[in-house]
Amino acid sequence: MPITEAFSESLQTHPLYTWTVLGVVVLGLVSLVLLSFISAPYGRHLRPGWGPTVNARALWVIMEAPSPIAFALLYFSSDNAFKTVPLILLGMYMLHYVYRSFIYPFRMRGGHKQKPLVTGTLAFLFNIANGATNAFAITELSPHLLSTAWLSDPRFIIGVLVFFTGYAINQHSDSILLNLRKPGESGYKIPYGGFYRFVSSPNYFGEIVEWVGFAFAAWTVPAWVFAWFTATNLVPRAFSNHRWYQEHFSDYPKNRRAIIPFVL
Repeated sequence: MPITEAFSESLQTHPLYTWTVLGVVVLGLVSLVLLSFISAPYGRHLRPGWGPTVNARALWVIMEAPSPIAFALLYFSSDNAFKTVPLILLGMYMLHYVYRSFIYPFRMRGGHKQKPLVTGTLAFLFNIANGATNAFAITELSPHLLSTAWLSDPRFIIGVLVFFTGYAINQHSDSILLNLRKPGESGYKIPYGGFYRFVSSPNYFGEIVEWVGFAFAAWTVPAWVFAWFTATNLVPRAFSNHRWYQEHFSDYPKNRRAIIPFVL
């Protein structure tokens, strides 16, 4: 079926879903362009001029929690919620987002700092759209996921392996960052070990790998759009971090890349 015909049919049968997915695609493109020139104003790049700020830890929970909540609400409203493959995909999605929403904020350093409300608001809206569209596509729009035959499909097998590889890289890299400073210490240090031997932002690299793996395993439009959106946001951020390290540390390892080992 031609893309235009498929889009037209989807628009007639599921207009809210279709426009939401399309909106995320466009938002990803806009983010890629803007963030290539402007560093998102949070963390080490926080600066005045971006409106009201709130506690970073509280805002993190508020902006990330809608993703697993929206996913769960849409997912368990379906009659297909307890089919084998959807349940596995649910588990993969929640493995990342329950930690990211309700555990990580209380472990991260600098949670007492401020974060611009505008960044949290945009993330809040994206996470609702992303969680809802992915759950709806998995349970209602993807017949291939409702059969256990998909468990032996190479796309599913590769996707699961890639997802957990990315998850391990992301978690290990986060752990290095979380333990970089001793209690009571402030300021920034150069992280070493793990994938930090190769890139400045291996946690971002791991997260991109995760969602590419999820996209292969689910093989749905929203899953691929999510992988796209993750890359359009994290790749520019990784370059901003890379430049920041180089500007602030004269001894920063010169062989490190920004985001993709040996490549980028």
